[in-house]
Amino acid sequence: MQVTAHADTHVGLVRDGNEDAYHCGVAVFVVADGLGGHAAGEVASGIATEHLAALDPTAHEGTQALQGALVEAVREANRAVHAAAGTPERAGMATTVTAAALTEGQVVLAHVGDSRAYLVRGGTLQQLTTDHTAAQHAVEAGLLTPEQAATRPERHMLSRAVGLDSDVTVDAPPPLALQSGDRLLLCSDGLTEAVDEAAIPAIIDERPAPEDACRALVQAALDGGGPDNVTVLLVAVHGPAA
Repeated sequence: MQVTAHADTHVGLVRDGNEDAYHCGVAVFVVADGLGGHAAGEVASGIATEHLAALDPTAHEGTQALQGALVEAVREANRAVHAAAGTPERAGMATTVTAAALTEGQVVLAHVGDSRAYLVRGGTLQQLTTDHTAAQHAVEAGLLTPEQAATRPERHMLSRAVGLDSDVTVDAPPPLALQSGDRLLLCSDGLTEAVDEAAIPAIIDERPAPEDACRALVQAALDGGGPDNVTVLLVAVHGPAA
């Protein structure tokens, strides 16, 4: 399996600083969004990203072992962010983390917060992660429809984040077998807040080069008002997934 990848980030049109961070490696990919309104969000996202970037997928044989290592790396990042928040100016800092690692023609994921991972395949968009927000919990409880949740203030209220506590529960969605032509998208909520999900597949499919697609996605978020920092990372799969 061969892949090409690219990432872009932008402060947006409202925020003064960019609290997002990303790692676009060879087989490990990360998007982290420092919590807005918390001290040193950019520090939290940077610490988490650095920890995950150090993961070596070749040191772990098989998808199960790699996913376990990826989850543990997120937990280690959580401990590092939590420990670094011991000064008054950093009190309460935290971040989302959505991370992906490739092995044996498959992708494994680890996820905390409301940054997202998507699969674009055959012109359709499939969300691979579940938001850890009050609005999503209300959807799961049958109190809100997904359409209602998309406009409620609770969509910004995280129920889980990296660094808030000394330990964190990390979601690990099932490993996904990749196919030639697939696109794996990791993004902060600055994209999904400003761009209708229905528009994302076409933006990506019309631009085979990941750098062109990333640039267009960021521009779409700015055209949508740029209400938050926006970070997009796109992995394009080429050839047989083996």
